[in-house]
Amino acid sequence: MENINKIKELEKEIKKYQTYFLLPGEKLFDIKFISNEHKINFNIVAKNTDKFSKLESYLYDKYPKLKDSENYFLISGKKLNRYRTLDENKINDNDIITIDIINE
Repeated sequence: MENINKIKELEKEIKKYQTYFLLPGEKLFDIKFISNEHKINFNIVAKNTDKFSKLESYLYDKYPKLKDSENYFLISGKKLNRYRTLDENKINDNDIITIDIINE
């Protein structure tokens, strides 16, 4: 039973990666979002050329209550620009992005 669950998890991972078509210079990044109070723990796969706002939109789909608060995102203490790409924001594979929630 444990092996079946593991296989299903791996199949889900494969499907995530299959949805991407990579052009030259594009890479897949695994990004993790966490909140200061650890209520949010969200992983996503994205291309280095994706705008950060695209990731933010996926996060809001998973955690709809975040739409009602003012939020900003930090990586290594630096605030991210939602209109820039992951590369432009200097986000790398396996980076952890901290969500700071205001007016929750």
